[in-house]
Amino acid sequence: MKALSTPMRTVVGLFDDRSEAQRAYTALVEEGYAKADLDILTNDDKDDVSKLAHMREFIPEPDVTTYLEGVRHGGTIITAYVTESSATRAAEIMSSYHMVNIKDRAIELQKIRGDLKLSDPAKSDNVLEVIEEELQVGKESIERGRMRIYSVVSEKQVKQDVHLLDETLRVHRRPINRTVAANPDLFKERSFELVEVDEIAKVGKTARVIEEVRIGKEVADKVDTIKETLRRQDVKVEEIPALRPFTAYDSDFHSFYDKNLGKSGVTYENLSPAFHFGYDLATREPFRNSPWTAVEADSKRIWEEKNPGTWDKNKAVIRYAWERVRDVR
Repeated sequence: MKALSTPMRTVVGLFDDRSEAQRAYTALVEEGYAKADLDILTNDDKDDVSKLAHMREFIPEPDVTTYLEGVRHGGTIITAYVTESSATRAAEIMSSYHMVNIKDRAIELQKIRGDLKLSDPAKSDNVLEVIEEELQVGKESIERGRMRIYSVVSEKQVKQDVHLLDETLRVHRRPINRTVAANPDLFKERSFELVEVDEIAKVGKTARVIEEVRIGKEVADKVDTIKETLRRQDVKVEEIPALRPFTAYDSDFHSFYDKNLGKSGVTYENLSPAFHFGYDLATREPFRNSPWTAVEADSKRIWEEKNPGTWDKNKAVIRYAWERVRDVR
């Protein structure tokens, strides 16, 4: 049974600030991404020309043009060849270091191409723009909730005691034995009537208003403090010393060789390519302004492409030359 291959993706980030790109690169390495899967692309490295052109094969238009235009104007691109499951995390790391929003940049480029003339100084390679964000606070009415009132009818059982009159007619007989005088009306028919009266409960209902419910609005002004972070892109001027030729370091390189490698059996001439390689690294970006921990992996890869299996023997010489030219020592 064949093993299933892990899906891979290439995460690409564009940075206007090269130092921010380097910080993002370092953060990716610290997160555990292999340096061999990461690449830094700029417009001043001849080795990156083919890599930049290759981007058109996996990035569609107009995004790829936006990326390449960014590099052409001094931007830096970081590519990370990672598994599909870790691509989101790689993108999150890059975006936390002022990565360019490609959609917004594409809109900006479209406006520039349509509105600016060729003589506009903003299109000159010798002009950098100072950009500052401004806080714009507006108001928008949004619905927070609603309230309505309505009537409902409910029923409840009530009880109340009522005292009622209850009359009952009864006939009482008692035996009597007495003499009655003779009278012509004695046996005349007579009658008596009594009325039996009962009281019954009579129920009536009256409606009383016991409460009023009214719905309305209470309107009041409130002050809401908006907190936001505004970015500013400044242009810093740095005076860079004139690049000294390789021969200017010849005595330093010889001294290093005599002190550390003079008895190794390897001649200075045999190590000369390593000294030249370290010199070249220190005179170009991004190797010139990056720490050794960040450039070592890429330096090894470039060296091994031309000198397979010899990095470990020449590493100390390359690093010394790189640090000496950068005036680290």
